[in-house]
Amino acid sequence: MEIENLKKAVEIIQNSEELAAFIPEVRSNIVMAKENAKDVNDVAGIPGRITIVHGKPKAFVEPEFGVSSHMARLVLSMMKHDSSKRSAMNIKYSPKIIEISEKLGLKVSFYDRNDEPEDVRQVEGGTIPWGVETAVKRIGDIPDIIYHKGAWGKEPSITLIGTSAVDVAKMAACIARLFNTKEGYKVIFTPPAEKSDPKSSDISCIFCAMAKGDPEVSKHVLYNDGEDMVVLNIAPYTTGHLLVIPTKHYTDLNELNPESLKNLFNTVKKAETLIKEVIHPDGINIGINLGEVAGQRIQHIHVHLVPRFKFESSFIGTTANTRVIRESLDETYTRYMEKIEKLTNV
Repeated sequence: MEIENLKKAVEIIQNSEELAAFIPEVRSNIVMAKENAKDVNDVAGIPGRITIVHGKPKAFVEPEFGVSSHMARLVLSMMKHDSSKRSAMNIKYSPKIIEISEKLGLKVSFYDRNDEPEDVRQVEGGTIPWGVETAVKRIGDIPDIIYHKGAWGKEPSITLIGTSAVDVAKMAACIARLFNTKEGYKVIFTPPAEKSDPKSSDISCIFCAMAKGDPEVSKHVLYNDGEDMVVLNIAPYTTGHLLVIPTKHYTDLNELNPESLKNLFNTVKKAETLIKEVIHPDGINIGINLGEVAGQRIQHIHVHLVPRFKFESSFIGTTANTRVIRESLDETYTRYMEKIEKLTNV
């Protein structure tokens, strides 16, 4: 199972051109340990490591057990703290990688090789277990990222840690893409769900209250032409998640006459244009939930427009612990208002 997982991870790595810039001078390796691994022979890796060929990461040999003592010792040390952390990959150090990792919500820690005790230094292979222990103690938790800035004759390094080689490879590919995105990584900010205002708990329909301009709940209304309105979802799936809502209270699409339905979806079209202009997503989900079992929490017809991004399938949407970059609704609201003419233009 570990070998097959590593093969899939290598495929992900080799398909990420951006990752070539992350391969260090000593080259990269990715490893995965067996459950209950006892020594380096229970940890599989890539013989000869991963190098760069024609600007892309390349592994020339299929994974084997017992071929990477350095990374194997790191994983074995991590498993003493959390037996599920069975995989790791080393990449080049850069402060920007650390910054991106922290914005993604990854737990980051480090150790300083200059602080390594002399008795540890004298033991062959002693640095890695000591470094792991130091990094864990530093944050009082199991890191997703451990780095050091090098020492005399030692290249700085970052190690990505995860439950499987595929998860680690996806993490690396995600970070590499953000690192190399010319537009920066603000377009993938995902805000935390904001708590509902307790004062709105007595309102029978929050959307009707928004339509009437109730100051307690209408803070994030972007547009209201008297028939339809566009608002920020206060519990968004991704940044820029918009709702298009009829101002009149409807609970079923069949209640709307043809003209009202036409106007509703004309507003949806304009909201789509606004999202593309401000958020620059790779795609948009547009849909309506009807009924509680379908995910409708407020029984007033509303259309969701959810910006989507390619990297979600390569890391954020597929790992057990979703990692997010946080942006407040107020910041998103301000960015939308700067392009509000996309909604107001006929």
